[in-house]
Amino acid sequence: DVAGVLGIHHYLWIRLDLSWKSFMVTRTKDLEPPHEWRSLTSEEVSKRVADVFSRLKLEHVQFGMDGVRNVWLVKPGCGTRGNGIKCFDGMRELLCYAAGRKKGAIAQKYIENCLLLHDKKFDIRSWTLVSNWNPLTAWIHEPYMRICTESHSLDADSLKNHFKHLCNRCVQVKSGKYEEQDSEEDGSMWSVETLKKYLEENFEGGESLWKKVEDQIRRISLMCLHCVQDLIENKEGCFEWFGLDYVVDDNFNVWLLECNISPDLSMGTEVLDRLVPLAVRGVFDLLSSKGAATSSWELGESLLEVLLLKLVAVFCGKEIKRESLQRRQVVRQGIMTEMRAGRPYCMRDALQSKLGGELAGMIQRSGKER
Repeated sequence: DVAGVLGIHHYLWIRLDLSWKSFMVTRTKDLEPPHEWRSLTSEEVSKRVADVFSRLKLEHVQFGMDGVRNVWLVKPGCGTRGNGIKCFDGMRELLCYAAGRKKGAIAQKYIENCLLLHDKKFDIRSWTLVSNWNPLTAWIHEPYMRICTESHSLDADSLKNHFKHLCNRCVQVKSGKYEEQDSEEDGSMWSVETLKKYLEENFEGGESLWKKVEDQIRRISLMCLHCVQDLIENKEGCFEWFGLDYVVDDNFNVWLLECNISPDLSMGTEVLDRLVPLAVRGVFDLLSSKGAATSSWELGESLLEVLLLKLVAVFCGKEIKRESLQRRQVVRQGIMTEMRAGRPYCMRDALQSKLGGELAGMIQRSGKER
């Protein structure tokens, strides 16, 4: 069941694109439509299905991106440059490929309602720099768009075509259609300004749409760093440069695909020939005596006020004491022990692992304020 809304028998009944006979279910009644639906007219069934979907949208955050093709990406846990990534729409094939690898693999839901540029899939590469882990100090650079060279399709025959689905430059450059210029017409890598121009020409309020995407990128970047902040040893004078990849859906919601610890900084396109030298010089300006005034990197702290978790100390730029880090580690170990015994993971666990023993006190204070 999905949050108690939709049982497997409901799901199989409303998914008309699925074959009942393809499911090996031990109880034959699971292959039958719900008892209370049998006497309904087609209009009444449609109304109930619409009601189920409307409730699912409220309960299931990723409802819109799931689509109806059930396409998944399987990628190596420590792979680079798009190597070993494959698309699947069948559970048997997916498990055979993932289980047959010597090292671990990650299965990730394909965002089926992705926004397309000239009918082609694209993703956004955003560079994020951490100059201090405690207190967390993050910087964000101008992103750029990587575009596939062939038209997008989720047909079964097209899932093996990487030129339709994998936006990695090292993959797309092998296509004879790859173009290095920053051009709205046929370029394979766009700058922010080119994307803004495209949005203005094809959507109402293009500037505001990009602002919506940009705000989500910055917010997700900071949340991603916050998740691992207390797991990384902070070394004075050192920095980390990450490459975060995002996909935008057709409702202009932004989804994080992955975080790369060693992003490709090679040049060779009109966009990268401008951005890479600018970013590299900006890093040294940022970390040197020149400071942020001359750097091309933008401080992520301006986003703190819009974060739902802004009450957590780290978002205010405060140092996390060693005692707090030790308490969090103890709580995480206890949670992992319980999960190995079969207890499911919940949101309270996520909060406890970040706040340690401070969670109960925050809940009590919140209740008193109300």
